Amino acid sequence: MDLNYLANKIEEIGIPISTIADKMGISRTTFYKKLNGERDFQISEIESICTILRLTDYEKKHIFFADEVDKIAN
Repeated sequence: MDLNYLANKIEEIGIPISTIADKMGISRTTFYKKLNGERDFQISEIESICTILRLTDYEKKHIFFADEVDKIAN
C-alpha cells in the first residue's frame, strides 16, 4: 500500500480530508488513522476514495494493491 502517494494525490486535488471522510461516512480521525497505516481500508472505502478522487485503475492498484502485486510477481 502506498499511502504517501494517496496523501500526495489528496493534496494535489485539494479536497479537504474532512470532506473525503464525510463522503465515505467515517470520521476524520478514522480516515487519518487509515491514511497513516494504523487501520486498514475496507474494500467499500477504497471504492469510495477512488470515486471521490477520480483515481484511475492504475492509481488504485498502485496505492492499494501494490504489495499484493509485488508478491505475485516474485
